[in-house]
Order: sequence, then C-alpha cells, then structure tokens
Amino acid sequence: MGLLFHTFFMEEEKIRAFHIPEDEENIGKIARILGIGLVEFCEKPGMEAMKNGKRLRSEIFFQTEWDDKAEPAVWCRETLLETYLSFSAFPSAGKIWTEEERKAAVGFMTILGTVKSTVYLREGLVYALSHDPTLGAHNLPYGIFSINSLVNSGEIRNYAVFFFNVSSTGEMNNQIGRPKGSFVLRALCQKIEACLSQSEAVWRVGGDNFGALVLKKHIELVLAILSGSEIAYGESEEEKIHVSAVAGICLGDTEGVKTSDNLVDAALAAMNLARFVRHVPFQYYGEEVARKLEQFRFVESRFAEAMENGEYQTWYQPKVSLETREVIGAEALCRWVREGKVYEPASFIPALEMTKRICELDFLMLRQSCENLRAWMDSGHKVVEVSVNFSRKHLSNPHLASEILSVIDSFRIPHEMIIVEVTETTKASDLKALGDLVTELKKAGVRSSVDDFGTGYSSISMLRDIPFSELKIDRSLLTYSSDTRDRNIVMIKHVTSMASELGMTCIAEGVENSDQISMLRKMEIFRAQGFYFDKALPREVFEKRLLEEKYPELEEGKE
Repeated sequence: MGLLFHTFFMEEEKIRAFHIPEDEENIGKIARILGIGLVEFCEKPGMEAMKNGKRLRSEIFFQTEWDDKAEPAVWCRETLLETYLSFSAFPSAGKIWTEEERKAAVGFMTILGTVKSTVYLREGLVYALSHDPTLGAHNLPYGIFSINSLVNSGEIRNYAVFFFNVSSTGEMNNQIGRPKGSFVLRALCQKIEACLSQSEAVWRVGGDNFGALVLKKHIELVLAILSGSEIAYGESEEEKIHVSAVAGICLGDTEGVKTSDNLVDAALAAMNLARFVRHVPFQYYGEEVARKLEQFRFVESRFAEAMENGEYQTWYQPKVSLETREVIGAEALCRWVREGKVYEPASFIPALEMTKRICELDFLMLRQSCENLRAWMDSGHKVVEVSVNFSRKHLSNPHLASEILSVIDSFRIPHEMIIVEVTETTKASDLKALGDLVTELKKAGVRSSVDDFGTGYSSISMLRDIPFSELKIDRSLLTYSSDTRDRNIVMIKHVTSMASELGMTCIAEGVENSDQISMLRKMEIFRAQGFYFDKALPREVFEKRLLEEKYPELEEGKE
C-alpha cells in the first residue's frame, strides 16, 4: 500500500492543478482498491471570509455508487479567516470498512488533501493577486499582464483597450447603499464579460474606474452596454438602476502606441478627455487626442510660471441692454498672454479643468476683477456689475462661499457688484453643494448665475431648488434651423417665464446676429452678450467702452 500511495503522490504532484479530468483516473485507481465510492472536496468559509465574498464550495473528484449514510474518512485543514478545507472519502455502496481500511482511506485523503490544498492555496493567492477583493472582477495587474501577452505575441492588433468611468456611483451608493452599489458594478462587469471571449477581459482599476481588453469586432457591443444599461439589484421590478459610463478606447494597432503601458495610458487619456473636456460618452485615441494631450502638458508645465509672471489676464465681455443699448454689466473672462501671443480659453481652460489648477485661476480672476473695480470706483470711473466664473471643481470645498466673500471684502467691493457664475450640473452631490453655496452667497448679498443653461439634464430641478438670481441661456438654444426655430422659441419662452416668476433675471449669451436679437425681443428677453456687440475686451479697451454712452443703433443684417 505504501508503494501505491507513493506512486499516487508522485502522479498528483505532476498534475500541479487543483481539479482536472486526469484526477478522476488517478484517484480512481486507489479508490476502487480501498472500496471508496465518493471523494468530495468542500470549502467552508468563516464569517469574515463570507463578508469578503467567499461562499460554500463543493466539488466531486471521484464518484461511483456510494453509501451516503456511512461515516466518511476525512482530512481537514483550517486556512485564513476560519475557513476550512476538507477532503472526504465515502465507502462504496454496500461496503463496510474494516479499521485498517478506514485508516488507509484516511491516509489516502491526507495525501490527496496535502497535495491539493497546496495547489488550491497557490491558486487562491494567484486569484487574490489578479482580482479585485470587493467585486471579484479582475484587477489592473491582470489587465496589464493580458495586454502585455498580446503585445508580445503580436495579436494586440486585433484588440482594443478600454478605460471607462461609471457615472454617478456616489449618487447610486446614496440611493441604494454601498453593498448593492458594489453588486451593480459587479453585474455590469459580468454583463460585458458575457459578450466577450476567453481571450478578452474586464478589470477594475479602482473606485468607479475600469478597464477592458476587447476584440475589435466586440467594440460596439461593449459601447452599447456602457451607453446605458438597466441593472437589477433586487427581485422586485422597482429594484433596477440605470448605469452608464464614459469610455476611452485605444486600438491595438494605433500608430506610435507600442507597449502595454502606452496602450493603457492612451486609453486612460482618451477617457479623461471624453469625461472632463469634451463631455462625450466615448473617445478614441488618435493623433488629434495626442496633440490635445501634448497641449495640456504644455499648459500644465507652464501654469505656475504663468501665474507668477502675471500672464493670465482678466478681459471683459460686455452685457448689453436691448432696450437702452447700454453696457449694464460684464463677464470676466481669462486670456493667457504669453510672449505677445493671446491664448483663447479653449486652448488652456480644459487642461486646467482636469486638475485643481482651475480653482487657482478662478480665484485669480475674482481678485483681478475686484482690484479693477476698486480702481475704477476710486478714480470715479463708471462701473458695472461683473460676473466671475467658478468651476464645479470648487464644489468639494466646504469653505468656498466664505473664501469668495473674503476676496470681495478685502477690496471693499459692494456685494451687489459681483455675480458668481456656475455651470449647471446633473450630479446629486454637486447639486447639494451648489445649493448650499448659492444660498450662503445670497444671504451675504452676492448674486449667483447659472451658466450655459439648457446644456444639461437637471435644469428645471435646479431652478426649483437653488435660489439663483440670474439665468444665462446657452447659445445652443439660439441656434436653430427652419425645423427647430418654433420649438426653440417655445422652449425659451416657457423657461424664461418660469425663471421670471421665480425672481430671476434672464440673459442670453452667444448672441451673434440680428435674427437672434429679434427673437430675444419677441421673447421679452432684453439682456444679452455676444460677438454681435463685442468679444471679450482687454481691461483698457473695456474701460473706454464703459465711457461710451450706448452701442450704435442695431442694424438689420449686422453679423
């Protein structure tokens, strides 16, 4: 028997896998000699292990007819978190073991358990190193390994690398709870994996960020899921939630992208561009994105120097009364003036929006606006109210209102002379912070304006819940075709009527032609800004504009 066990041990050592078809043949040779009808493996996780997602696991290694009422021969081992691994041998049907036969069966299970538990623990370690502990999905190291394998084999040209960010996970967790939120994320990964082959993969990078390795022929399937999917997190019909994501994609044969790190960086960069700059569902990496990223790196690398050298300047775009044609206000807009060249906001603001740098720039614009207002007032120059933009990046700052008021007060500016402009948002957490900000500023006599109204999805609820003083109608509502003109007019008419009843003033931005002026007058909107009147003006030019009584009579057809 000793020689037989030794031979069995050597054969199992060669297998080096926990459970494969060869096991049944190898185990069966001895099981039949010992009168064993069933060899079963069982993993019983402890409470802590179950909290980490472990579940009871059972596998049959060998089976013929067996006596399920007999006492089995058992080998057992405790592992981490009070989890028990056991191998049990039950006698064949009608077989009653002698004491020697039971000892032999126990010895057999001991050899099997010793070999297999080592393999099992090693596979568990590999699993832990390659999987996210919360969701059970693969992790980033596994993703990198998978990409690298295809790069080395040259097969990567048939694939694409995804990076995607699941939208509004904070709101989801607040709505249904974090455990169910994790379940939804896991279900989303499983839904994607169900469309993929064995050579493809989905992995969690961390938080609400994920990656995927996808065959090109499956790209559209994955994008369809990421664009919006209903995920059930309970048994009732109501226990479903809509989940979507923003994605960046880099094709495996993209020129200049050679290594796994390059592919990951490119897909991540494309995702960030889609998420923070272009606000689109997905973005492919390519030459245009590479140029944009190079531009962003330039902006980021020069930011501190530009701030120190005073290269960021506040320019002013006039707000005009359509009734009197007078300048009644201005929006402070940033221009980057470097080595005699003037950079428009589109060339540097998106780069700063991807970091907290934008917050520094916003406060610089506020300080410069207050400084200019103070200088104009002290010299007896005509002044008008000035609106200053603040990025949504500020909304994570609980002291934002007090910091804004501190700057205004440090220049002794009357609070009614400053308007704080913010862009509408769809995130519930941002809406709460935004509401608190606007309310606190209003109590201090500082008005707030919702910028780009009409470009988001929570506009009506924002007007209802947040006490804005001004509504800025986005230029997209003023741009129409013959098919959409009437619908735009109806839309603007009702929105402005509602805003007026809520005590808000309305101003149209992006006004460029006389048709739009006529349309605004019909809608009884008499405040506007845009190229029709003036582009953003340097401080000195704006000072002169303030001294001019009125804009000339508006001529029909002026562009």
